[in-house]
Amino acid sequence: MSEPKEVISKPKKDESVRIAWFWPWLGGTFMFGLFSVMFNVVWSMVVAPQVQLLLRHEGVTDTTVIVILLLYAWIIGLIFAAYGALSARMSNMGKLPLMLTGLLSLLCGLWLWIVGIQGSGGQPAEVSGGAWGLFSLYHAWAEPVLEVLGLYTQLSGICFLLTALLPIIGMVVGVGVDRYPAVTDQNGKVDHRWQWVVAAISAALIIVLTITLMLPQRPYIAERDFPVVDGATAAIPFAQDMLHELTGMSKVRAAHELRFNTTHQAYVNLIEKKADLILVAVPSDEELRLAKSRGIQMKLTPIGWDAFIFLVHKGNPVNGLSSEQVRSIYEGSIRNWSEVGGKNQPIVAYQREENSGSQTYMQKKVMKGHDMAEPPRELRIGIMGEMINAVADFNKDHNALGYSFYYFANVMHNRQEVKFLSIDGVEPDKERIRSKQYPFTAQLFVVTREGEKPHASMQRLLEWLQSEEGTRAIEKGGFVPVNS
Repeated sequence: MSEPKEVISKPKKDESVRIAWFWPWLGGTFMFGLFSVMFNVVWSMVVAPQVQLLLRHEGVTDTTVIVILLLYAWIIGLIFAAYGALSARMSNMGKLPLMLTGLLSLLCGLWLWIVGIQGSGGQPAEVSGGAWGLFSLYHAWAEPVLEVLGLYTQLSGICFLLTALLPIIGMVVGVGVDRYPAVTDQNGKVDHRWQWVVAAISAALIIVLTITLMLPQRPYIAERDFPVVDGATAAIPFAQDMLHELTGMSKVRAAHELRFNTTHQAYVNLIEKKADLILVAVPSDEELRLAKSRGIQMKLTPIGWDAFIFLVHKGNPVNGLSSEQVRSIYEGSIRNWSEVGGKNQPIVAYQREENSGSQTYMQKKVMKGHDMAEPPRELRIGIMGEMINAVADFNKDHNALGYSFYYFANVMHNRQEVKFLSIDGVEPDKERIRSKQYPFTAQLFVVTREGEKPHASMQRLLEWLQSEEGTRAIEKGGFVPVNS
């Protein structure tokens, strides 16, 4: 009878061992999650806004920005490492179970990141919704980092993901360091190597930061003398690069200081002398009439080429249209995708608001005198990015059609769900824009007021735009330079 009793007792013993290990781990997981949330709430209210102001401060260069970000991440890592070391000293758990208290937080963070990215159509800059709100709350410390890194790297999605990993890594290192066997010398004194490493790295970062702040700057144009520039949304990346190159300010400050209106408002500001120079497409008839009524003559200097493209959802079987088909769709004589080789579904043709750069181009260059059908209010889009979102997010039938400019749709507001249509058998890309093979190429103009003598900084800016450096900036800003 003794053998059956022994067999029955073993599972109970193993079960009690598993339970004894599980509950402390669950408690440690809860405490780590609670600490992370409380830390992020307090940090995002007290410290993160001050860091954002520092990154945008006058005199902070790109090198300084990178050093600040490294120091900032280092401090966050140290805080969570200190939490890990303190937990190791207070807990009776082994090293591995204690390190795994961050596992649940990591998995939750990864899940929320995936849901947030999927909800944004693959664009980290466009993430929103409940899942992303929770992710942002849990990793609010990283907001200054994420705001900046998008200006310096194309891997912003990976950078978002790494924000979920740094606190976990810090905690794990803290546990490992505290549980590391003490190293002693012949006299029995403890080797404080870890403290010296932390102190040395911290001191090095602070010294480098101080040096970068003290380095003299010799900008081509002083920030206070820079002309007032306005323009179209598609020209923002080029204008930011221009401001960055000419004044020496960091990309972070350039992105924060530069404020562009829509094409129409930019023309209004130039005419009303609220702007010295604007970067836009050709003016509409209304804008020309406004300039004439104010006695203003505008000087248009072409500096770059872009393409005017048409886009549909990737689920739409149509891959291209002819110029005549585009005109027929927008004047209302072609109403169904089956008439251009697609499914038997109505064409939902979006339009932009009047006097926007893309609507003006559409009316003048694409329609060529043909009147566009008046769309319902819900099909007239105010902001250029909303046109792309509308096509990407339209119903499951995928029967929407929209238009935009190539660089904006391909880089600035890229949505994985849309594709660009070939026109007259020609795909839109930079080489076909450069060679003028693509039928709908659009020019970017620098527009100033004719007859006014430019002040010194304005003259230097105009000269720079015609120089090799300016040509490279135009290319980097997404356009094909006129003189390339």
